[in-house]
Amino acid sequence: MTGPILVLGGTGLLGHATSAELARGGRRFEAPSRAVLDLADLAALPGRLDAIAPASILNLSGFTDVGAAERPENFREATALNAELPETLAGYCAARGIPLVHVSTDYVFDGAKRTPYVESDPVHPLQVYGVTKLGGETAVVAANPKALILRVSTLYGPGRPRRPAYVDAILAQARTIAGGGGGALSVVEAPVSSPTYAPDVAPALLALFDLGVHGLVHTVNDGAASRLDLATAAVRCAGLADRVAIGVRPEPAGSLARPAYSVLGTDKLASLIGRKLPHWEDALARYVQGSKVRS
Repeated sequence: MTGPILVLGGTGLLGHATSAELARGGRRFEAPSRAVLDLADLAALPGRLDAIAPASILNLSGFTDVGAAERPENFREATALNAELPETLAGYCAARGIPLVHVSTDYVFDGAKRTPYVESDPVHPLQVYGVTKLGGETAVVAANPKALILRVSTLYGPGRPRRPAYVDAILAQARTIAGGGGGALSVVEAPVSSPTYAPDVAPALLALFDLGVHGLVHTVNDGAASRLDLATAAVRCAGLADRVAIGVRPEPAGSLARPAYSVLGTDKLASLIGRKLPHWEDALARYVQGSKVRS
């Protein structure tokens, strides 16, 4: 097929960044909204995709509200978007011989390990979100062994349409506190993960795509950080450390189960594209400085 690169989930963090990267490269792509291309109607989806005739599909969509996924009324939607849609796309791309990129998560792991997870490590998700995302991984591999699956973690970046990412929530609270004359901001210390700037993932995603890589590849910023580390660094980068003190509060009782440690190793990524992504502190500083310009 000679059609466009089709970006699904183009209004999300990674979709926004990838669309921008494609545009900078002058590459032909389409990123239809869900109002234009209904991803929930799986029976009708192949026909609608045929009308677009994509040359490849980048599936950056998903049900990403981890807490909401636990609510029984959302289980069907989370399963459909995170597991059944990827399976449909994988079968579609395999039948037509076109590339597929699918994005998954560090939440497929249980956090029992204390060194960075590699692609071959056993998976054991702790919550509905992780279970449904693992279901998507498994279905994609079974239906289309030539697909590329990226695992990302703790994404943030410009273009968040609805729920703020953790970094944005912290910055908003810190700016409010600073505007009121200063004070303390309390955060939970855990979990430890690989905070990742979506605009750093997009070029790596396209590099892997252009190389024709298939299988799992962890694609995150280098290094590891707890929620406390991330909040402290965000406040410092925003120039608010003299007015906002970061303290630690205990995890609330009954909190959602999250992997206590889900740092992703990126040696495989580096071996494929010749580099790791920048360190998370470098990425965060660029984002916070950019957010000052945007505001």
